[in-house]
Parts: sequence; structure tokens; C-alpha cells
Amino acid sequence: MINTLHIILVFSFVGVTGVLLGMTVLQRVRIRGVRMTWFSAQLGSLPVWPSLFMGLVVVFMLYSSNTVAPVAGEVFAGYFLGGLLWFAAVALSGSVIVTEYGIIPEAGRSSEAVGWGQVFDWFEQEEEKRTQVSFLYQDLIGERKRLDIIVPRPHMEQFRCIARAKLDGASQTPSSPVRQGQALNN
Repeated sequence: MINTLHIILVFSFVGVTGVLLGMTVLQRVRIRGVRMTWFSAQLGSLPVWPSLFMGLVVVFMLYSSNTVAPVAGEVFAGYFLGGLLWFAAVALSGSVIVTEYGIIPEAGRSSEAVGWGQVFDWFEQEEEKRTQVSFLYQDLIGERKRLDIIVPRPHMEQFRCIARAKLDGASQTPSSPVRQGQALNN
């Protein structure tokens, strides 16, 4: 009875995470005019929840094989496969996408995209291994907002070229570095 329940749960979990990954890939493929892309704010780190889930699956597999009546290996393999699908979907949806038309801060949230024409100013803040770029823009209802994205060093020069080409004349980058929070106080 328990094994049957585990098998049903595994098939359901793999099915749901497979659909999640498929929808994420489909949403990503629909984005046109992509100039560059990279993984966003969790730069250098893993997607937390899928990683934690796969770690727990391994721990329970070891615990089950050493203490209680062993659960079929296929069950743990299925849970781990579902975790991998979940991991891939989260990693893909968390990428920053720069297009011909603007910036999508997270591929999974294309509704938060900022068009180049909305940006009225931008500036950079240097950090150790990356640069935070802040865009000041006006949303569709006229409210002023700020979009902060982290650009890894290997992508920074290409990103600057794209941003300058799209925003030339519309904004000016500061000649001296801007300190945290200083730009909005003017």
C-alpha cells in the first residue's frame, strides 16, 4: 500500500515539475530579439528550494536503506528526477534577458519587463565580482520606479554597449561612481 502511494506521488510530482519546466521553456522561447542573457541575483548560488529538496531525498534514501524497510529505489530516483526538473525550471526562469526592446529582470516574470523607451536615467555601482546597474524608468501609469539588476563582470562590457546604444541621448551615465542610494536623493 505504501509503495503504491509513493509511486502515485512520484508520477504526480514528476508530471507537475515536467509541465513546469515545459511552460518555462515555452515562455523563454517566445521572447524575441534576445541580445544576451545570464542568471540573475542568485549569481554563483543554486536555486535554494529545489537543491534543498534533492538533498532531503538523498538523506531519506540513506536513512531508509539503513533503518527501516527499504523503499523501492525507483521511488527515490523519481523524486530526484522531479527535483532536477524543478531545479532546471527555477534556474531558467531566474535569468535576466536583455532584448532589442528592453530588459526582462527575470524570465519567469516577463510582465515586469522594462522597455528601453521607459528608461530616463541609469547608473552603475561596482561590487567585487559584479556590477549592479540601476535603471530609473516610468511605468505605464506614469509612476517613477527603479529596476536594479546585477551584471556579472564577463557580461558587463557587452551590456554597456547595448545599453548605451539603446539609451544614447535619452540618459547620461555618471562620470563618477554613485554611492548606494545617492542617485535618487537629487
